[in-house]
Amino acid sequence: MEQVQMKEPLVSVMMTAYNHAPFIGKAIQGILQQEVSFPYELVIGEDCSTDGTREIVIEYQRKFPDIIQVITSDKNVGMKKNAHRTGKACRGKYIAYCEGDDYWHHPGKLQIQANYLESHPECGLVYSSCDVYLGRGKRIEDFLKYRKWEMPRTLSISEIVEGKDEHGFCGIYTCTVMVRRILREQVREADPYLHQSDQFLMGDLQLWAEIATMAELHCIPESLATYNATGESASRSKDVKKTLRFDISGSEVRLYLCRKYDLSPRIRDRYEFTWCDGSLRLAFHSGNAELSDEVRRRKKRFTWKEWLLYYGGRNRAIYHIWCVAAWFRALSKKGDIPWL
Repeated sequence: MEQVQMKEPLVSVMMTAYNHAPFIGKAIQGILQQEVSFPYELVIGEDCSTDGTREIVIEYQRKFPDIIQVITSDKNVGMKKNAHRTGKACRGKYIAYCEGDDYWHHPGKLQIQANYLESHPECGLVYSSCDVYLGRGKRIEDFLKYRKWEMPRTLSISEIVEGKDEHGFCGIYTCTVMVRRILREQVREADPYLHQSDQFLMGDLQLWAEIATMAELHCIPESLATYNATGESASRSKDVKKTLRFDISGSEVRLYLCRKYDLSPRIRDRYEFTWCDGSLRLAFHSGNAELSDEVRRRKKRFTWKEWLLYYGGRNRAIYHIWCVAAWFRALSKKGDIPWL
């Protein structure tokens, strides 16, 4: 296919996609329906999906060659490298994000956010509230309002790293974000280990956090996008071990930022605890004696349950006994089998 030279866009929409066939069409349509007074582009990084996602995005590129550019390769490169190459291909003054399994339901999203950044040079990142789709027709509308969160005029790095709930969520969903491309590039190039390596599974929180040290972050208190909380992803999985690895990596990102920016010991202690807790559970489920011992070195005092998890990670007989006991306990109470 002959490459069509697109107009210089004011905004690039960055979309990474892997096995998003059930969702990708809706994601692209939400971008194509945007009502704007400026040129924009959609750059899709398609990472060798096995479910037909590539065929879908290539067909959209064929129909809209003046807007859509698809980045591909002959083999799967992984989430971090796919995001890196997709971001590198973006040409706009601003970059907006939409993963292949989310979508924008508000046709004015790009215009609203670009207008704000154009008129507020002190702002480096703008985000909004969103709807959260839970599947089977269930939806949380206007998530920030639902949680009764009053977002501050601008978020500090400490507020982003600490988070607003028990999971460390800072209130920013990636599908709602628009950022100045020059700031994004500066941050990523200044610390490749944090932003470009495969050391951390998370890729967005550290970007928001470091941009917050350079510019203001502004929240638009209106739901402009929909976050899809169904299916498998890096942060959502029915696989206990996969979920634990993501949570552990999230704690590692936050601990790295705590050291780099000398953040409050209270924040550092919180995520040292969550790292130890998640790592002990992962060691238990995977039989990783080395990880069990690493937690023991970092946490000097254990509760009785932590001792069971510790020895279960070192001895599979203990693991199986404990799982059977937990199963019978849950059965007797007619509840779900808890994570251990």
